[in-house]
Amino acid sequence: MKFLISAVLALAAICAGAQTPTVTTPQSVTNAAVLGANGTIVPLTSACLSNLGQTVHVISYGGRNGANINGARIRLEASYNSDSATCTTGNWFSISDEGTNPGSNNTNLLLGTGVFPFLRVNLVACGASGVACDGNLRVVASYTGSSAMPANVFGSYGAGQQIRKVIFLNQSSSVNQISSGISTPYGSTAGFLVLNGTGFTAGGTIAVTGSGPAVTFTIPAAGGAIIIPVPASPGTAVSVVYTSAGAGNTFSVDYYFFPPALIQPAGTQPANTANSEATAAVNTAVVTTLTPNSFQRAFLFNVSARCSAGTAQLTVADGATQIYSTSATQVGTTNFDKQWVAALPASPGNNLVITLGTCGGGNTGTLDVQGSVF
Repeated sequence: MKFLISAVLALAAICAGAQTPTVTTPQSVTNAAVLGANGTIVPLTSACLSNLGQTVHVISYGGRNGANINGARIRLEASYNSDSATCTTGNWFSISDEGTNPGSNNTNLLLGTGVFPFLRVNLVACGASGVACDGNLRVVASYTGSSAMPANVFGSYGAGQQIRKVIFLNQSSSVNQISSGISTPYGSTAGFLVLNGTGFTAGGTIAVTGSGPAVTFTIPAAGGAIIIPVPASPGTAVSVVYTSAGAGNTFSVDYYFFPPALIQPAGTQPANTANSEATAAVNTAVVTTLTPNSFQRAFLFNVSARCSAGTAQLTVADGATQIYSTSATQVGTTNFDKQWVAALPASPGNNLVITLGTCGGGNTGTLDVQGSVF
């Protein structure tokens, strides 16, 4: 019996020892000046980055000696089938946002995550239109990688998980700009742009393009601190394109992405409401106008109309163009209701004019409007 107990204990010790985990230590990798060391002023890619299996990848980039690099575009890329020497062959794809002109400092960062056999930095363009940097300016980028993985976003979402990305920083408003390859953190374009700048030439635009239709806003000449809402459209990446209309000053644009809990369902009326009820004098039309700024749009969600007696027609116009109408006698003494599940919009900058025609001599009309301007 003593022999049997001893054998069992010995076997248990062996099994326990076999289950002891191996202790590993996260390792970091640093490649300094992966771009710029050769003094080039044309777009280029780096050599292969050192790779110990790191999962978090950070690029710090800027203009050499603090110089402004005039619209450079840079990103971190990965491949599964390149060569181990120069990283110039194979199929490459972006694993970070596409960084743009950082202004006059070198504190701009790009982040990518995941394990890949080959990594490199790609200076996609040195100028706003893909041209070489002016004069003798140079782009400098440094890489750091670690095997420590940041936590994923889980569970309920709140406003604190709204993510801000810098799109343009201190750019000239007289020069066209494009920032492409911006990863959407929650798989949707939903959010808003914040434009800061003054002295625009009238007619300049900001456009957001992704998997859905492009959203374009006209920038007022006065500029200022402008909030531009971007509707929800599924997609993993977007581009922001600024088109100049002429001379101006500098401007910056940030993109704030909404987490899923803040994305409103289709048909839900957003903020900036313009809801109203109006009753006109006898034998007089009732007119309600939703008036946006030049970079906004007016949206109509619901109308309700009635006459004290008699009948009338209801129309909706996008500026001077009629876009909805009822029959000439559709509106009577009981409420006529019309709802648009996908709101009826006017063109950017145009007034949305809702008109209840006259109900007849001695009669009044009442018009209820549920609309928003954003």
